[in-house]
Amino acid sequence: MIKAIIFDLDGVVIDSERLYQKGEIRLFKEYGVAIPDTDWKLFRGCQEDAFYQIAMERYGIKEDRNIFMSKGRKYILEEFSKSLEYKSGFKELFARIHNNFETGLVTSSSSDIFEWVNRLLNLRNYFNRIIYNGMSENAKPHPDPYLKMVQWIGCQPEECIVVEDSVHGLNSALSAGAKVIAV
Repeated sequence: MIKAIIFDLDGVVIDSERLYQKGEIRLFKEYGVAIPDTDWKLFRGCQEDAFYQIAMERYGIKEDRNIFMSKGRKYILEEFSKSLEYKSGFKELFARIHNNFETGLVTSSSSDIFEWVNRLLNLRNYFNRIIYNGMSENAKPHPDPYLKMVQWIGCQPEECIVVEDSVHGLNSALSAGAKVIAV
């Protein structure tokens, strides 16, 4: 029997993927890099540190990593400020399920980004249990974030449905033993 539904954040609860991409395109343009369309799927669901590390290596960017990350975060948050919103249908779905299932949110976003998004959209109004990057020993695609959430909720992995949209997130949830809906 399903007791809990656990959501990923970016691309599932909030419509942020396109905004990340706009901010990242702006950042890479400063360094003369145009990311091929086929490469974007490599980055989806990556934690922030991994994204910048992979991108700097892949495209030969010679910049202080902290400066590069700081610029990227600034551009992304500017895009979020302009038009971040919940995914179409999320609020209606949540209204239908929250009285019948435990719910949780597991994201690869850093605490800073999560708290910033929370200030914009009041995510804590929807989720009592939230895990963001750094709250579990390992990040997605490792199963730790979902195993921690399942333990926190107080059920077994097979009693959970995870809603995910990235390969890293799908691998994390499947490795944890949860049932998965891929968006």
